[in-house]
Amino acid sequence: MENFKIKNCVIIYNPVSTGFNILALDKMVKVIKEHDITPWVTKSIHHGNIIDLVKKVDSNDTLVITLGGDGTVKEAYTALNQIEQKGVYAHIPTGTTNDMARNYDVKHKKPYKIIEDILNGEIKTFDTYSINGQIAAYTAVFGYLAHVPYVTPAYLKKRFKYAGYLMTAAKEMLIKPTEYDITYKIKGVSKRDNFILGAVSNSKGFAGINLYNNASLSDGKIELLLIKNMDSKLIMKIAKDFINNKVDLSKFSEYITLLQANEIKLTFNDNFPKYAVDVDGENSKIIPSYADRDLVFKMERPVRILKTRK
Repeated sequence: MENFKIKNCVIIYNPVSTGFNILALDKMVKVIKEHDITPWVTKSIHHGNIIDLVKKVDSNDTLVITLGGDGTVKEAYTALNQIEQKGVYAHIPTGTTNDMARNYDVKHKKPYKIIEDILNGEIKTFDTYSINGQIAAYTAVFGYLAHVPYVTPAYLKKRFKYAGYLMTAAKEMLIKPTEYDITYKIKGVSKRDNFILGAVSNSKGFAGINLYNNASLSDGKIELLLIKNMDSKLIMKIAKDFINNKVDLSKFSEYITLLQANEIKLTFNDNFPKYAVDVDGENSKIIPSYADRDLVFKMERPVRILKTRK
């Protein structure tokens, strides 16, 4: 395992994630023991607790595994950006959309099968980045429908999983998109236009759909996606493709700006989003305003990951 000897494995689980099942822990512990690794299990007891727990247990011979949604990964990455990482990190998705599952090449749904793949996996170094100083694991989205993941009621996510998001999105799609006058600055070059949606990501996709299957997660760059307004028929077509996970950005090139860089600055020149930027499916509480019009994205400290082999 690339000269990294694992002696201990700490499982940190988020008990409120929609797909978590306490019974799965026993099977996971059994698999870990079969690999001659000492297992430890601990529970996250409140929002943000994973940050403290990861920092506490990270050590030279330790694999730290989190169980939860994409927001759980965000907390783990935040912790690992605040320390000099000594061990390795892995994640088992038990959330709703589980976008990070694609980035980690997860092949199974059952946690004990995922952990078997992880323990027989490969170590990779993944990029992380920040938005106005706040760590993001894989995506930051603002504008049209961007707030749907964090305004969808918990009971809808728990009962209907991904379909719960679609129920909320359907209501929001009845509202005309707001256009934002945005200046984007990349590599010292600035351009200005009107957009309804923006996303900065380091991911193969987000919101449950595949967008950048060939994206590198360790190239020191992030992707900027800006989408212009379009007529209602085209929006409905995209929505249909979205539901069927068949969104092809190349079909809408005249409406899309897609760029890569290690630092991106967006400035809102006129109006501002009603809702905060969605960072990894959660409310970041970052909202541009007249006092601070900018969203600044920068590469941060990379994270050492143990993941499934492709």
